[in-house]
Amino acid sequence: MNLIGMFHIAGVFLMLPLVACDPGAISTAPPARCSEPGMQCQLPEGPLGVCERSPCPPGKSAPCFQCISQH
Repeated sequence: MNLIGMFHIAGVFLMLPLVACDPGAISTAPPARCSEPGMQCQLPEGPLGVCERSPCPPGKSAPCFQCISQH
């Protein structure tokens, strides 16, 4: 292998940390509980929902949110 080929291989290995992704950033599950309107949430049935303001149950202070279907 010539010197230029060695530099190409070394360059590839030096660039890997710059292009590698954090595995957690690729796919994270949405939270089960809502804390702000518009955020994605997981419905009990499985599909994704969206958080919307809802009336608060007795004894709970505002703001209250509920995960509802997006469709």
